[in-house]
Amino acid sequence: MFRVDGRESMTARGKMHLVLSPLADHASKTFENLFSQCLLCGACEQVCPRHLPIVDIVSEARSRFSAFYGQAGLQKAAARNVLSRPALLDALVRAGIRLKNLHTLPLNSGLRFKLGLLEDRSAIASVACLESEQAGDVSYFTGCLARYLQPSVMAATRQLLSRCHLFCVIPEQQQCCGLAAWSAGKREEARQLAMKNIEAFAGSSKPILTSCASCSSHLYSYPTLFEQDDPWHERAVAFAERVQEFTQFFNARLAESTEDKRQKKVYYHDPCHLKFTPQGKKNPRELLRRQGIQVVESEQGGGCCGQGGLFHLAYPETSAKIFLKNAKTALAKHPECVTTTCSGCLMQYQEGFARLGEETHVVHLALLLAGFRDTE
Repeated sequence: MFRVDGRESMTARGKMHLVLSPLADHASKTFENLFSQCLLCGACEQVCPRHLPIVDIVSEARSRFSAFYGQAGLQKAAARNVLSRPALLDALVRAGIRLKNLHTLPLNSGLRFKLGLLEDRSAIASVACLESEQAGDVSYFTGCLARYLQPSVMAATRQLLSRCHLFCVIPEQQQCCGLAAWSAGKREEARQLAMKNIEAFAGSSKPILTSCASCSSHLYSYPTLFEQDDPWHERAVAFAERVQEFTQFFNARLAESTEDKRQKKVYYHDPCHLKFTPQGKKNPRELLRRQGIQVVESEQGGGCCGQGGLFHLAYPETSAKIFLKNAKTALAKHPECVTTTCSGCLMQYQEGFARLGEETHVVHLALLLAGFRDTE
């Protein structure tokens, strides 16, 4: 934020000063708006000399705000409501696809660009089939993207599991991971979603694979949502211990490719929820290289894409500025495609490139590894 805005209140230092001031006791709309202007990317925590849990502090501050805090508060609340209700999300996606297929929206319409992110699941084979708990080797936490918005990610992940001679279970009662609720400071809502997911995946000790970096990060953190003496804490610990992030899982299991694909240049975008750990940096690059794919990167390293969960809904202009900086970095390497495993980052790049008229393909890493063609 500070790099595109320049105000001290946009820095972690500025926010820490504000949260400790008397202004925090009776937060004004201005105060709330300042705290809503944070992507929660965690970059500040990596350089903080006092090792403060800044992301958690910002989320905690938001928990004391009004129901519709910050810019576009109603829109953000509506988005959280949709994410926490799978049936509603499913219905809206179906309605969006019907509208998209009418081809009546102007070419430069913002809604047209957003609807362009949706996939018709009926055109994608075998993604709606749910196996019984007893049938599989791996439990699959799909996340909202792979199950509703872009089911080709689910199909590709299942194909990769098949290559590893593994059969997956997809619990039907799973919900949104709850990251959007937690980021907004809605702690009780986040706990309720966590409990539903823990219940949905109960009765098994199988690994829980997820194809979204952001989901995996939040699923790992479930124990922090409950007090030590809460009976749900122990269950959350057992759940979190089963979670395996996509690149970690397949880097350990997917056989090395014998096909030389080094001529295929791919720009890998690091999700903020993954890149600040050694394994989070190592696994995706090692996985790509083991599959014979050439990874091209910027000397300066990649930054946050600007999506920031629901941040892009409230501050689209700022989000676009942050994205453009990263898009230029990626395109300067002339990749054949851009790939990532974060649902938010993926859609940010897909929509951003469409708005720019950029033809470089953007795909989830599962589709790239599975060899899926564009499903558009």
